[in-house]
Amino acid sequence: MHLMIPHASALDEAARHAFSGLALPNLAAQLARLSPAQAWGSDEFSPQPPHHLALAALRGQARPSAAAWAVDADPALAWALMTPVHLAVGSDGVDVLPPAALNLSESDAARFAVLLRELWPEADGWQWRLLDATRWAIGHATALDGPEFNGAASIERAAGRPIEPWLPDSRVLRRWQNEAQMLLHGHALNEEREARGEVVVNSVWIGDIGRSNGRAADVSVDARLTEPLLNGDLAAWAEAWQRLDAGPLAQPLTGLTLCGERFARRFTAQSLGFVEKLRRRFKAPDVAAVLEAL
Repeated sequence: MHLMIPHASALDEAARHAFSGLALPNLAAQLARLSPAQAWGSDEFSPQPPHHLALAALRGQARPSAAAWAVDADPALAWALMTPVHLAVGSDGVDVLPPAALNLSESDAARFAVLLRELWPEADGWQWRLLDATRWAIGHATALDGPEFNGAASIERAAGRPIEPWLPDSRVLRRWQNEAQMLLHGHALNEEREARGEVVVNSVWIGDIGRSNGRAADVSVDARLTEPLLNGDLAAWAEAWQRLDAGPLAQPLTGLTLCGERFARRFTAQSLGFVEKLRRRFKAPDVAAVLEAL
């Protein structure tokens, strides 16, 4: 099994501190047995997280299309992930609250989706998929094609952060987001949420746009670290790491891909010379250093 772990590390000091006290013996054992191979990514400012770039390469695609992968779509339609969000306005700017902050129920999500379908109606060729309460997908045969959509940032980049670096360059995406904000502003659904003391849905995030080439990646993705890290819950992130170490990382692996904010690094089983085998036997890998480099 080739295991991929998104959000295995983060660049901020709080995350590094949370990770530094963890004992992950099975991860260390895998790194001692496997050898570094391919790497994908550039820096923490790229619109797509490294695990999306790695998945695209493993699927034989030129660029990521996480929305199409999520709906297991054929190439007939291009897809975008639409995420209901709350944009919090503060003295220092506007932040994109993590989707989990909405505490959106499946029933409320369905009601908001019905409302937003006014802007992307099925009569105009749009298709909708509600993957879960905060992950919706919209698809179209032609409307999501074009280079202006290539740089649309993933919600995994923007969640929990200031919005400015991640705003789309595409005029179409900006228009769609503005139209959604106007439709949601003061709507009865949000008035109900306010009355219950819940965070209102005042915008949507549209990203992860593209088509699938229909090929699967020969990899098992374990994304249990993603939600706690995006939510800033570092205690839960550390606990999820420990469960990963005790579970999937304790199994025999043919490959391991660890993904951070800048890079995804693949480790594979390779034939080793006598000297390298001896070196690895007596020198344990520096797990923290491996993850900090991602």
